[in-house]
Amino acid sequence: MLALTERWLPGASATPENLGTAKWLEDEHWRRMEIAIANGIARAFNGS
Repeated sequence: MLALTERWLPGASATPENLGTAKWLEDEHWRRMEIAIANGIARAFNGS
C-alpha cells in the first residue's frame, strides 16, 4: 500500500486516508483500463 501511495500521491504522508485514496485510485485506474481494452478489442473485431 505504501508503494501505491507513493505512485498516486507522491510526497504525501502514509495516513490511513491517503492509503485509502491511493487504493481507490489504483482500482479506478485498472477498471478504466479494462474498459479501454475491451473497447479496443471490440473495435478491432467490428472494424469500426
